[in-house]
Amino acid sequence: MDKNLRNLLKLILLPLLLTVCLTAVSQVQDTLTEKGDSTVTNRYKFTKKDYIPKFTATVLGRYEYNTNLNAHHFELRHTRVGVYGSVHPMFSYMALVDLTFGGKFSPVAIFAQFKPVKGLSFLIGYDKMPFSNENLLSPYQYYFSDKSFLTQKITAWSDVGGVVAYKWDKVVPFEIKAGVFNSRGFSRQMQFQKELNYVARGSFKFFKGFELTVNYAAVRPEELRMHNLGLGLAYDIANLHLESEYIYKWYADAGFQPTHALYGFAYYKIGVNKKWLEHVDVAARYDAITPNCDGRLLENDRYFVEPFRQRITAGLTLMFIEKPVRAGIRVNYEKNFSRKGVINGEDRVILELITHY
Repeated sequence: MDKNLRNLLKLILLPLLLTVCLTAVSQVQDTLTEKGDSTVTNRYKFTKKDYIPKFTATVLGRYEYNTNLNAHHFELRHTRVGVYGSVHPMFSYMALVDLTFGGKFSPVAIFAQFKPVKGLSFLIGYDKMPFSNENLLSPYQYYFSDKSFLTQKITAWSDVGGVVAYKWDKVVPFEIKAGVFNSRGFSRQMQFQKELNYVARGSFKFFKGFELTVNYAAVRPEELRMHNLGLGLAYDIANLHLESEYIYKWYADAGFQPTHALYGFAYYKIGVNKKWLEHVDVAARYDAITPNCDGRLLENDRYFVEPFRQRITAGLTLMFIEKPVRAGIRVNYEKNFSRKGVINGEDRVILELITHY
């Protein structure tokens, strides 16, 4: 690890960890007397019902029509099934897999979690690295059928690792996380590694409906170390949700130009309150990304750099029920814009059925 990276990690991770530890220690005495978050087992009645696992399932099926190619197909976008629960007031677990992601089986989140005091948690296992707002959503929570370029091309990081998190819900509510992950993927977790991935995230709610997030990640999929700094804003007012995020990405190899990625969207719910339909949602999004390298080598030992891309997406969603389960129909139209000399073959109409338990 180079000297500049070590200094940057110290600057970001050490204050986060120190804040977590000091705040958590100050809360121990209060936490011991709070029902449900007690660190003393006999002060909390952990019944047989609490041991019962809870199950979850999400199926997103879609039809896509490519307007440029005059071609279409059906797709099982996600088929996620999982189980989660607790075995002790301080210990919980989750095992979530996707049976059809990209046409193959894929682990999503498999971890054990330890919560010694209120607000503080430690996680070890396979999970998404805590970076970016959209990246941390589950598929049934998406605002659009497809994730933004920012999420698809940059923040799609998952691996085996450990995360420490602390959540505070008084005065100015916030949550901070810091994690260290492998860099070789789920199938090679047994290999000892000299180069790891590092991530830190802070989210702050300064006033009702508003959230500011700051993210940093240093990832190294193979030989190229990449640094990512992200800033996100979200605001809810009545039935309107506004959100935007920007990522600045720079490379350890000076031969690569920095990458910029951003998205911004508005999502509005129109209440219907019929027995068969809860609300109708309309949405619009702009997202773009400059030339980007994902850090993985091709067979000729060269890196592939994707070209500049930008897109406008319009969406309409019919939500039949939102809680405790979710069922809806979504229609999106994606219009892509390419630079001169680049053929645009990506414009699509997407019809999607959303089901979640």
